[in-house]
Amino acid sequence: MSPQESIGHYRIVSKLGEGGMGAVYRATDTKLNRDVAIKVLPEAFRRDTSRMRRFEREARVLASLNHPNIAAIYGIEQGAIVMELVEGQSPAGPLPVVTVIHYARQIATGLEAAHEKGVVHRDLKPANIKVTPDGVVKLLDFGLAKAREENESSGAAAGGASPTMSPTLSLAATEAGTVLGTAAYMSPEQARGKTVDHRADIWAYGIIIYELLTGRHPLRGGETVNDTLAAVILKEPDLSALGPDTPPHLSRLIERCLRRDPKQRLRDIGDARIFLDEPQELSPRRASSLGRWAPWAISAVLLALLVATATRSRSTSSEAEAVRFTLSVNEGAIPTEAAETVPSPDGSAIVTVTFNRKLGKQLLGVRNLRSLTIRELEQTEGARRPFWSPDGTSIGYFADGKLKSVSVATRVAKTLCDASVVGEGAAWGRDGTIVFAPGSGPLMQVRSAGGMATPVTSIDSTSSESGHVWPVFLPDGRILYLATNADASKNGVYAQEPGEGRPRTLVMKNSRRAAFAPPHYLLYTRDGTLFARTLDLETLHARSEPVRVAENVLEGDRRGASSFAVSENGVLVYREKSTPTTHQVSWYDRRGNRLKAVGPPGGFTNIRLSPDEKNVAVTGLSAGRKSPCLWLLSVESGGMQCLTPEVRWQAALPVWSADSKGVAVALDGELHSVNIATGTSQVLSRETDVTYPYDWSPDGKYIIGTPGGGARPTVLWLEGDRRVTSLFASRVAVRGIRFSPDGKWLSYFLNDSGQDQVYVAAFPSMDQKRQISTSGGTYPVWRKDGRELYFVTPDSTLMAADIRTDHGIEVSFPKPLFKLNITINTDQYDASPDGSRFLVSDLLTDDPRREVTVVLNWPSELKK
Repeated sequence: MSPQESIGHYRIVSKLGEGGMGAVYRATDTKLNRDVAIKVLPEAFRRDTSRMRRFEREARVLASLNHPNIAAIYGIEQGAIVMELVEGQSPAGPLPVVTVIHYARQIATGLEAAHEKGVVHRDLKPANIKVTPDGVVKLLDFGLAKAREENESSGAAAGGASPTMSPTLSLAATEAGTVLGTAAYMSPEQARGKTVDHRADIWAYGIIIYELLTGRHPLRGGETVNDTLAAVILKEPDLSALGPDTPPHLSRLIERCLRRDPKQRLRDIGDARIFLDEPQELSPRRASSLGRWAPWAISAVLLALLVATATRSRSTSSEAEAVRFTLSVNEGAIPTEAAETVPSPDGSAIVTVTFNRKLGKQLLGVRNLRSLTIRELEQTEGARRPFWSPDGTSIGYFADGKLKSVSVATRVAKTLCDASVVGEGAAWGRDGTIVFAPGSGPLMQVRSAGGMATPVTSIDSTSSESGHVWPVFLPDGRILYLATNADASKNGVYAQEPGEGRPRTLVMKNSRRAAFAPPHYLLYTRDGTLFARTLDLETLHARSEPVRVAENVLEGDRRGASSFAVSENGVLVYREKSTPTTHQVSWYDRRGNRLKAVGPPGGFTNIRLSPDEKNVAVTGLSAGRKSPCLWLLSVESGGMQCLTPEVRWQAALPVWSADSKGVAVALDGELHSVNIATGTSQVLSRETDVTYPYDWSPDGKYIIGTPGGGARPTVLWLEGDRRVTSLFASRVAVRGIRFSPDGKWLSYFLNDSGQDQVYVAAFPSMDQKRQISTSGGTYPVWRKDGRELYFVTPDSTLMAADIRTDHGIEVSFPKPLFKLNITINTDQYDASPDGSRFLVSDLLTDDPRREVTVVLNWPSELKK
């Protein structure tokens, strides 16, 4: 075809190249005014029925793959495939290690998306990979791809068993160079003409990574196709060119990919990301610089000796001195505010809640007291309130509205039963029973294998009790817990035998939880001081006078929470109070220049700019107040007004109505609308499934909300019967939901592939889903005209992506704007209607006290 010719409404601009499966042209989409690539089969091929079937198969395969690292298909027009035009070059080695890892991770991510759809590329090679000027890797030409479902249903017709059916080999007469290149990336089983699966792509992946590192091929067999195929079939890959500077984890990845027996090869391409994400070890050449790490090694040895000595002392002498030291729990991770930290029953390890910025995930991390590093448990995303099994082999926790547990050894997590989003504590009994506090009402119990939860206590109907929280098992099987009231001064610590309606015994009056430590100690906090008393296990009376154990202990903002825990053998762990985190709401331009502040500093956790750009709704603490509030900040004057002091949870998100006259917010467990002019509020819903709002539709008909945290979102219909319906079928937590300005699309983020990513989908059908972010993203925000979408990467960089939703979803590669100075896991920025400015809740002070204090043999201090 020549320039100016047209295929449908696509006008040919120039020829880009030609291969055995067709010629590729640059063309202009005259309707959408964009450049595209069009692949057209030669005329002779169009008359070949089998080739036309293969061509149509390519179109179907490409249409099923919607991923930032795979060139997208836009449609089929007059025997041609209309595709995304990918600008850039094919990668060629040798390249720096950091660049190779960057490319390798993206190639693996794209292949993983294809393999999950049952699609094997079968012709992966550098020529079918492009790197855009922005550094994004795109996989091209799935013309040889084979869908597993098609192969299984069509048998030999799929062309997988015979080498003569391979279009790669059939090109020998016209494109010997391409044949040689393609043959050089075949796996041994593919070269033998055997049926191949996704492991053939893994072999080619290993060859490509090797070439990018070295600039050489590990299996060059000669100048002919036969020589090359013979080398593939008979030779072992020569990995000697990797050299001494290649990181060991990268060498291991290549070796696992290039095992001749596919059964011994890397099982899934997704596992490549595990290799690539490993901390870089010292290469042999760099090992000589070990001396600079010597202080850390010495510290580890000294800590191990300290713990071993203290443990031995506890076992040989009741008069052993206490040993007190601080311990970092966040090597490579950042603790969440007031994170729970709990020692194992034998005191040898601690578990804590951390936030990994690189992965953009909140996880459980386990640290052995003899180690300098923390080991994160990957399947525990969104975990809160961890607690150990009696034997220390498993950890229970709350996440996604469920009670779950995870094996420390295998890191495999499982769901036990429904529960609150956060929960108010749990305990694991020696008989396999787990007692937990769902957040309100009585304690519940469930077997550690999972099942239906049943009540284990009952609320005192004659008093103002609101719930039972923070359960602890006593040695005889009775349960110790805190009974809460609307008036915290009436809270009390009780004990009772398991069973709903059983008599209970008041142990002591206290507003916060208590913990039991063998052989007979009761620990609790009061006004930041940790006390211990002797507990009579027969009468359940606290006999001795309180003795101070620690000062300045962090007490949480939820009912009766306090940041301390104790093991069975005398290991106490606690976190000290930190300086309150302070933020300043400020305007920034697109280059990250700070323009002006809005209002005074405060402990703000979420911000939302009103549609008319006159006010900012924020939740959190401000100077002079001890409890969080829903605040209204004037953009022009900076004045602050507390609309309601009833916000119970600092993470409650304020959501504006389209007319800027009202704010939807969670108040005391209900969804309310607050009138900003009068400060009055009205109940929108008492349904617990929609308590915490994410967004209010532009037409005012819907509010999307959640029970809180990472639970699955629901839709509240504000017209008719005000019903609440589920929005997502997926069990994966979906967060940060925003309506597009026209109300027809939703942006959101979720983690369904090991990292939070931003997506856009049609509302209310939730089809036409498209991933927007490429390397992690959270908290998307739309520009008012719907033509640009913003989001935040795991390293807090604000990104912008052009987006069109007139005909499906079309999006450009996201570009960085500037780095935000914000905390984690909250909505702390918003965009002006024209996208020229951004309102950011700047982090001014941050003292999260990333260490915990560990006290070995703590009871010895009670005798002083």
